[in-house]
Amino acid sequence: MRRVSLAARRAKLFLRRPPRPRWVQPAMVGGGIALALLVGAGTGLWVSDAGLLGAARDGVRDRLLGLAGAAGLAVREVYAEGRVRTPQEALRAQLQIAVGEPILAVDTDAVKARLEQLPWVEQASVLRLLPDTINVRLVERRPLALWQEGGRFALIDRTGAVIPAAAPGLSQGKLRVLVGAQAPRHAAKLFALLSTEPTLWARVVAASWVGERRWNLYLDNGIEVWLPEDGVAAAWRVLARHAHENALLERAVAVIDLRLLPERMHLRLDPAALEDRGA
Repeated sequence: MRRVSLAARRAKLFLRRPPRPRWVQPAMVGGGIALALLVGAGTGLWVSDAGLLGAARDGVRDRLLGLAGAAGLAVREVYAEGRVRTPQEALRAQLQIAVGEPILAVDTDAVKARLEQLPWVEQASVLRLLPDTINVRLVERRPLALWQEGGRFALIDRTGAVIPAAAPGLSQGKLRVLVGAQAPRHAAKLFALLSTEPTLWARVVAASWVGERRWNLYLDNGIEVWLPEDGVAAAWRVLARHAHENALLERAVAVIDLRLLPERMHLRLDPAALEDRGA
């Protein structure tokens, strides 16, 4: 009989959403017997006063696992949920599970650790669904922004961590840009606050962390908004109100300084825009 290579057997894995588990199957009877033998024999080996040589112990374990596989406890399907950005081939390579191998021989903790080494994977879980299915669930990192540092761009997630080996150019048109060495640490809190005014938030294209204490924002029409160190939420609401009621963002303004609110708002006019409108 022609032997199938390990790579070919791994290629048969189905990385898709699982159907309802098939718990009641004839193979479960034989599999349950094999499992009982494995547990009982393994326990006896460990508590025996005489003990066994490592090679002999491993040989017995392998034979018991083989018996369990022959009785129906063997990998037939592997399903993965939550995969969006992780390449399928990279996922297969980290799984290192072959179709047909005893399902009880799969080290789920080791598989989980390997999966969490993938750049896009934040968390992973690996479950055995007896008699023949491995279920993998992934929680992937969600890109929050592009971080510009030292002339280079990097994708960061909601925790502020850089997503390694990711290609920032693919998402550059959709993500906001952050500037400042410590900007990633504070970005999630800023974004949550700014999103309370959706119309205004949609016009923000970049943010700069200034003096390790506050933010400057850059809007899609080139206007800079200088946020205060404290009372950011109140200042953002004031700006949203003026943008809606007075069309402030459509005026010849270069900078909107909100640092002295609630007493006053400073506006710096844009000379070039004034000249164009005068002409």
